[in-house]
Amino acid sequence: MKKILIANAVPTNNGDAALVFGLSKKLIDMGYEVIFSTLKCKTMKKLYPDMTWVKSEYDFNRIEHKLCSIFPKLKENLLKWKIVNNKFYKDVDIVISAPGGYINSYYGIYDRLYCMDLIKKIHNVKLVMYSQSVGPLSVIDEKILDNFMNDFDLFMVRDEDSYEKVKQYNNVIRTNDAAFLLDKIECNNEQSNIVAISVRDWGHDGRSKENYMDLIKNIVYKCVDNGNKVEFVSTCQGSDNYIDDSIIAKEIQGNLQEKYKSHVEVNCNHYLLNDLREYIGKFKFVIGTRLHMCILAIMSGVPAFNISYEVKGKECYKILGLSEYSIDYNGDINKSLDSLQEFIDDNKGLKEIYDQKAKEMNKAANGYFENMINKIIKGL
Repeated sequence: MKKILIANAVPTNNGDAALVFGLSKKLIDMGYEVIFSTLKCKTMKKLYPDMTWVKSEYDFNRIEHKLCSIFPKLKENLLKWKIVNNKFYKDVDIVISAPGGYINSYYGIYDRLYCMDLIKKIHNVKLVMYSQSVGPLSVIDEKILDNFMNDFDLFMVRDEDSYEKVKQYNNVIRTNDAAFLLDKIECNNEQSNIVAISVRDWGHDGRSKENYMDLIKNIVYKCVDNGNKVEFVSTCQGSDNYIDDSIIAKEIQGNLQEKYKSHVEVNCNHYLLNDLREYIGKFKFVIGTRLHMCILAIMSGVPAFNISYEVKGKECYKILGLSEYSIDYNGDINKSLDSLQEFIDDNKGLKEIYDQKAKEMNKAANGYFENMINKIIKGL
């Protein structure tokens, strides 16, 4: 039995959970043993106790942080010591990055890449970057990525924009989003008049929170004026010591015109991935700032309208062939509302279109997965 490490997994966020578990389920179903390295080890053991969780090497405790700040050269030696002495890595055959969008300068890329590369070299394993977005990257981070790129046996990127940044390397292929590996489920929302809206406070790239909140307020008004109720719910909420989108949702709700407030609810609950997928199925449609709120809706049989705060949202909807239903986080409000009205007016017809897109994306995602299996695992 092959043993596979999925590195850099933080599925306390159900967007990340969709990516990580979409991939891991495929591997487990094929008979592979899968373990996960994560920054939230105690939390993940509590949420998903049937899986094997390992604390990421760069998840330093206070003493380690202090020592590394005093002696900067200690950091790499400490990471190396942890990897050499980690019993879980002794018989790993392949390291696969958790899919997602963390190869950018918002979060810092060095520690993740350095640790994966060390595991490859110390334990003589195959190394795969799975279905990532790449960028934006600072000049320094571009050089860091360049230093590690050729050590990957396969580097998979999930959109055209990312591919353009790394197409000069020989180990790169294009994919779609790994959350499309999830099996489609059927919903029963024919009589629903409840709309789900996921929001996110995004401070990078000079984005304006004030303009975004104004957009969301007008989206709420549009939905209610069309005879719907609104529930704020997100892939990222209700977890201790983690980002909680219900905070900005409550702020938006508090600033609504009084006549709309009784039609709006903020859901603060935390859901496990499968529970959230089932819950999404009750909505008439979803408006998602978080991309994976949209993808989970699509894979639950619910049409989804996207608000793109990063290029990954627009790129995903381009792949879907639904670019007209992805608006910009700080885009022109009137144009955005016109697009939303078209979406609302054709919602019944769109359900069939979105169902077909879900099947197409799932088939494509499985094809990319099989490509990886054939290139990397079957060759061992």
